[in-house]
Amino acid sequence: MAAEAVLLKSFRERIAGHLAGTATLYPVKYLAYGDGGHDPSTLEPISPSEDATALTHEVLRKEAASVRQEDSLSVTGKGSIENNELNGVQLSEAALVDSEGNLIGIKTFAPKVKEADERYQIEIKVSF
Repeated sequence: MAAEAVLLKSFRERIAGHLAGTATLYPVKYLAYGDGGHDPSTLEPISPSEDATALTHEVLRKEAASVRQEDSLSVTGKGSIENNELNGVQLSEAALVDSEGNLIGIKTFAPKVKEADERYQIEIKVSF
């Protein structure tokens, strides 16, 4: 099951603008990964704010491996971090990003230290 993300206010504003004919919506194309989604002293996740416009500390952005609509009111993006990427990094945040670089939703989680013999797959789900 995909972890559900916080839908960002800036994305909801783009939806409203699109419906009013003043903005364009773009498809999910990327996943962004970061190491700033947790409290460094307690290692507890920090809840993302709907007002965020970026990850706290983005360390990698990659094209999504897949994007699917699981139900009529959600979108899930799936990505992977390969063996040779981000080794030793404490990953604790990820985001869905549209084809123009705009963030759609952010998910935070307890830090996971990426090791060289590991390949991580991450799914992020946003619900409307």
